[in-house]
Amino acid sequence: MNDQKNQVLRTKKPRTALSLSWNIGKTAFKLISQHRTSADPKSYAVWYEYASRKNPELRMAMDQILGHERGVTAAELRQLYDAYVTENRDAEAELETISQAIQSEVAGAKSLVTEVITNTSQYVSSMDKAKGIIPNATTPDQIIEAIDELIEDTQSSQASAQSIQVALQSKHDQITDLSGKVGELRENLKRDSLTDFFNRQKFEELLTERSTEALTNGYSLTVMIVCVKNMQDLSLTAGTDISEFVLKSLSGFLTKSVGDKGVCGRFTGDELAILLPQSAYADAGKIAKQIIDELDHFKIVKKPSDDLVGYIECAFGGSSLQAGLSASDLIRRASEQATQAKFSHKSSVKFDLTNHQAA
Repeated sequence: MNDQKNQVLRTKKPRTALSLSWNIGKTAFKLISQHRTSADPKSYAVWYEYASRKNPELRMAMDQILGHERGVTAAELRQLYDAYVTENRDAEAELETISQAIQSEVAGAKSLVTEVITNTSQYVSSMDKAKGIIPNATTPDQIIEAIDELIEDTQSSQASAQSIQVALQSKHDQITDLSGKVGELRENLKRDSLTDFFNRQKFEELLTERSTEALTNGYSLTVMIVCVKNMQDLSLTAGTDISEFVLKSLSGFLTKSVGDKGVCGRFTGDELAILLPQSAYADAGKIAKQIIDELDHFKIVKKPSDDLVGYIECAFGGSSLQAGLSASDLIRRASEQATQAKFSHKSSVKFDLTNHQAA
């Protein structure tokens, strides 16, 4: 009887797991259809993860995008995929591999140190032996024999020590190299794969650091938020979702305009951010105008017909450092201003300097 029950359990569990996976998959495809996104593997992976409810961070980010009621773009799906589906998992696996390699190298170094201690002990024993023989030797031959043995032990110990020194240096170099890879990997995790800008978490960290420096030294500091006004219109005219191309192009103009004067970041969706240390609010306005001027000459065309799709129109918002404002406060103020500009009916939005003063 028990065997029959066990057999039933063995047959039911896989079916239950398969049924659950199948239902999540059907929900994912319904979401793809509902929000009119592509059904490519990355898009499906994001929606499947979202439907499974096993990734609260992904659900929160997706819910924030869906709350805007403007659909989900390919650029946003890619960002969600990189941030919550694959990149973190790959990074965790790579970090684990590097960690294991470091542990192996450390174990090897410990073994070499133990070998040094052993060789030293053996050499001390040889010295003690020679010390006992030489004073009690009755003939020159006995003294020479003891000294020869001591010289031989010394040479052997020296050769071993040199070999161990080379091996330890190699271990040191390998551990240093692996540690560098860990730092590089962690740094890459803080960047958006599409624009290569810092993600919001890293941007806020830098903003907090620079704000503290600015307040301490009496410098100005300005944060600017940039978002695309006509992303949907451009994609509609192009006949396909070109959000990735638009954001990639826009990030290039931001990088060119900001140069080494500041730091750029990418937030959720089509929001890009600029941190300008030692810059007053008016300086940010000049950069906004420069970006607008660059975009006025950047035509998006269909290939191979060269039919005009349109121009990228951006909305800008800014906030300058004031005592008592946190990094989140500065970003929120700039984002609110950018949102107001985004939904205005002007063809181009100039940087609004009203009610803002540099620190």
